[in-house]
Amino acid sequence: MNIMNYTRGEESWQPALRSAPRDAVFETMLNRLCSNGFYDVNATLTPEAVLKAVIARENRQTTALGDGIAFPHARLEHLHQALFAVATFEEPVMFEQAPVRIVCLILTPQVDPSVSLKIMAQLSRLLTDPPVRRAVLNAKSPTELRDIFLAHNPRIDKPILARDIMRPPRFSLKESDPVSVCSHLMSVNHQHAIPVVDKEQRILGEITVERLFKYGLPEFFGQLKSVSFIAEFDPFEKYFEDEQAASAADMMSPTVKTVPMDYTIMEIVFDLAIKSYPKLYVVDENNRWVGSIDKGLVLDTVINH
Repeated sequence: MNIMNYTRGEESWQPALRSAPRDAVFETMLNRLCSNGFYDVNATLTPEAVLKAVIARENRQTTALGDGIAFPHARLEHLHQALFAVATFEEPVMFEQAPVRIVCLILTPQVDPSVSLKIMAQLSRLLTDPPVRRAVLNAKSPTELRDIFLAHNPRIDKPILARDIMRPPRFSLKESDPVSVCSHLMSVNHQHAIPVVDKEQRILGEITVERLFKYGLPEFFGQLKSVSFIAEFDPFEKYFEDEQAASAADMMSPTVKTVPMDYTIMEIVFDLAIKSYPKLYVVDENNRWVGSIDKGLVLDTVINH
């Protein structure tokens, strides 16, 4: 099915809006999208309840995905049919620390959550193409904005790929970074794995919390059933001895899983759940890091979407 079937005429196309605080933007977009008989068809919904649901989902985790694009959404128990709106802004709207100029707001029925992700996937594929994104930002009328999407025939029956759910690169390390920087970055930002990259954003290896935690422990330690008989042993002695000299290059594991942008959701789940990779690193055709996927992201964007 074409995703254009989930639009409501001009109400879904909202170009060149004035920037405002994030929640005020949601209210403006919803007032337009949910006009002209929407609440007659969806009689058990109210404007306040719909806005509250969108804000609550956004507060749980930002939907800003990079490139100045965000996908706020909500699942509504009594919504008759999924629908979405696309709005552009002359000045950025702040989603936490991320400036956003294209907002794709999606509403889906509680009983059909997957359609939201499928709509988001198709919109994301279009909008991550720089020429399409520029055309969208330059559109001045609802018809002009709609025709850009209509020309690409976006359909929701295509498979969900890595490019559709990945988060943009955020934290990384250089080979020369000392181990103290590694541990601090992971601790402060609650990261269980961080890549080591070169100046071209190509991934050289990965440092995990487990690898840091086990650094310096003798091999026999992993075979013990109990430590009750060891009277004198400091498990972090080796770490503190080498802290000044050790670098990310010394600590990283070269066993890191990179995947192409067209990696399917089934392959992603298999690598995370069965092969137990802590994180998948999405790379482009030049092998440059463009995004990351971990179990938490899959749970949030696919299962709890």
